[in-house]
Amino acid sequence: MKQNQIVPPQFDYILQAYLLSRSGKLIESISLFFDAITFAQQNKQEFLICFCNYNIGTLYGMLGNYFYAHKFLTKAEKSQQFCDSYITGLIKNNIGDIFRQIGNFSEALTYLYEAKTRLDQYGSRSSIALPLFNIAEIKAKQCRFTESQAILDSLFHHIQGEPRFLGFYYKIKAEIANGLEQIEEAEKCHLLSIEKMKASQHDYYYAEMILEYCQFLTSYDKYSALDRYIKQGLDIAKAIESDKLIDGFNDIILLRIKDIKEIEIREKHYQTLTSSLLNSRRELLKRESDYLQQLYRLNTAKLELSTVKSLSENLALINKIGQYINNSTDIQSILPKIQEDLSALFQTDTLALGFYNKEQDNITIHYMDDKQPVTHPYVTNCQNEATYMSYCIKSDSSFYFNHMNSEQKVVMLGESCDKRVTCKSVMFSPIKFNGEVQACFTVQAKESYQYQAFHFELFIQLINYISIALENQYNRQQLLHLSQTDHLTQLWNRNSLESHFNQLKRQFTQNYTGIMLDIDHYKEYNDTYGHIAGDEVLIKISQLIKKHFHCLKTRVYRYGGDEFFILIAEVNQDKMRSKIESLLSEIKHLLIPHENSHCSNVISASVGISYAIDPQGSLTLNSLIEQADKALYKAKGNGRNCYYERSQMEILTE
Repeated sequence: MKQNQIVPPQFDYILQAYLLSRSGKLIESISLFFDAITFAQQNKQEFLICFCNYNIGTLYGMLGNYFYAHKFLTKAEKSQQFCDSYITGLIKNNIGDIFRQIGNFSEALTYLYEAKTRLDQYGSRSSIALPLFNIAEIKAKQCRFTESQAILDSLFHHIQGEPRFLGFYYKIKAEIANGLEQIEEAEKCHLLSIEKMKASQHDYYYAEMILEYCQFLTSYDKYSALDRYIKQGLDIAKAIESDKLIDGFNDIILLRIKDIKEIEIREKHYQTLTSSLLNSRRELLKRESDYLQQLYRLNTAKLELSTVKSLSENLALINKIGQYINNSTDIQSILPKIQEDLSALFQTDTLALGFYNKEQDNITIHYMDDKQPVTHPYVTNCQNEATYMSYCIKSDSSFYFNHMNSEQKVVMLGESCDKRVTCKSVMFSPIKFNGEVQACFTVQAKESYQYQAFHFELFIQLINYISIALENQYNRQQLLHLSQTDHLTQLWNRNSLESHFNQLKRQFTQNYTGIMLDIDHYKEYNDTYGHIAGDEVLIKISQLIKKHFHCLKTRVYRYGGDEFFILIAEVNQDKMRSKIESLLSEIKHLLIPHENSHCSNVISASVGISYAIDPQGSLTLNSLIEQADKALYKAKGNGRNCYYERSQMEILTE
């Protein structure tokens, strides 16, 4: 400026980004580093690109997005030929720090010792503190307190004028003291770490020190101080938009609530937590959108996104896919349409959508292979076989690979996986709705290197739409289910019977069996034992009916009161007799006393069965129910506690 020269924009952006990151404005800082990369690419300034990737990765780590943190730091590491050894040492330190944060200490120490060697040789004495602090923290977490303290002692003389380093120093001293059960010393060190980090004017680390102190207070039930510090720390974490810190404070609030005995106070804290979680979610969605746009800008030249129009078209296509998933009731039938539309965005030799059943720990997978839809989904058991899909769901993480081989697959999934690799390029993402991972979506290509970062970002955007569409669909199905089921027995209700019968007619079903079951002298049972006992009988008998009639061609209804109706899309008299005899026997073996029954001293039932063969499609539901009801009347006339069948011939000769 003194020489009246213009500062190139990439340098201006880098300096502004650095200042923003120090003041805790992490999202804005990332945005400026991306802008700097755009200009640095135009001028082929590889060192600046590497330096920006290093900073972007570091900032993503602060935000708690370890996937992007590792991605950008690794990208910087691969460009280290353009950097001096000092910057390379910082990159290796921050990669080690990411591994430390996710608990992979062995990998972390490998990088941190490499960083120490480089910074010891090429950096200042204070710069070597970075990897040494990380190493000391790992030693403390491994309960190697003497080694950790020795590292801190070696550093203290060199960092006395650095408030930020002193904050780290006292944080680790607190962890050592806590591990040695020196509680007062631990608290004193926590407070010093907060004081020093506040003086450094680095909001992220200031909030992190407060979080560490809150975790300490929680473990010793020191609630009077805790409540004050939680609010202070959470406000800072929200201001800098760090999901990692926000989630940490929310976890503490949840633990705090569990220990509150007064209901009113606990309810107040629940409202605080709910509000905090909702705000976190809204902010997260906004940030995801911001990240996406910045990544698009970063890759504009390379990935042929030369105009806003092409980006708009891609997002419009993704929106369209989300809409017809939302409107569909049969996922398998729309897979070809999804594949056709997605082929405009990326190679899709295989496409699959899996739905996770947490109770049974299995995944029902709808898929297409080589553009040929598979007629029926298949089920894979997560206990028996490790798959990409089960890994994606269990780890709740999105990922993509461009050159997968058998060895890498085994390293990722373990020996229980199928070691064959048919698709070398894959993208996977879990799908959440109603707050839990409920499904997983994947697209795959047989050849290597089919997907770039741009494709993966579009894929993640697609997942957002699919999640919303499936959640809407799920909630609609739940409402529909509630409207069509009996709340007491959880069987289908009478209102749903006609629509199900009409579905069978549309499928050109010709064979029908209708079964009407009635509990013997149920009114007398209610009068004697009460309505609560009567409801319990209904529930137990409905469970037995479901147990005996549970195949795909069968539906069971609570027809009304103590009457049940079973609709079956087949005629097999021998099978029906066997099932009914077994059912009636098991009902009696419940041994529920019924002293006012005229046919048994325990609860029993009567059953009427009607068979119908309908090649002309003229059978009505009322007719089938009427014939089953007449058969039930005959069973009652025969003394109850039995069944009676009405065949097609008997019906025709009436």
